[in-house]
Amino acid sequence: FFVAVEGESEQSFLKWLQLLSSEKNLPIHLDVVLLGGGGYKSMLQKAVRLHKRRCKSAPYRDRFLVVDSDRAEQGDWSIEKLRGEAAKHKITVCVQSPNHEGLLFRMMPGMEREIPDAASAETKLKSRWPNYQKPVNAHALGRQFSLDDLVRVAREDPDLETLLQKIGLMSGL
Repeated sequence: FFVAVEGESEQSFLKWLQLLSSEKNLPIHLDVVLLGGGGYKSMLQKAVRLHKRRCKSAPYRDRFLVVDSDRAEQGDWSIEKLRGEAAKHKITVCVQSPNHEGLLFRMMPGMEREIPDAASAETKLKSRWPNYQKPVNAHALGRQFSLDDLVRVAREDPDLETLLQKIGLMSGL
């Protein structure tokens, strides 16, 4: 799977998903490329370029772009525009609401339906995970969260659910 991600936090999150996949003996590889932020338009353009370059050596089963929803407030395109443009390139957009820290906060027990505003997401996360430091690595995510935590949030988050289903982490659950 080709997965273009906004920043280092998302890159670590996908590495954790790869670790979970290995634990489940799923024969998949998540080829994660770091976009380094930007607006939705520039991130999609970079993802398309990188995909074309990498696709020559190996075909991908599916393509994803992982971004924060709070980027729409700062940027050039709406989430709807991003989804439409990405679909033209057969890329599935996975939006983290409101951002990566908000997604991690929602993985805390009982918080799956709570979507904090972007400005307070990191503070709320640190109130429940005092040692959190951005960007957290994949092993720290694995110590803090389980596949059950991830699936619980995915059942409330269609984008995350789609990603997990397509890579096989939610099949049979």
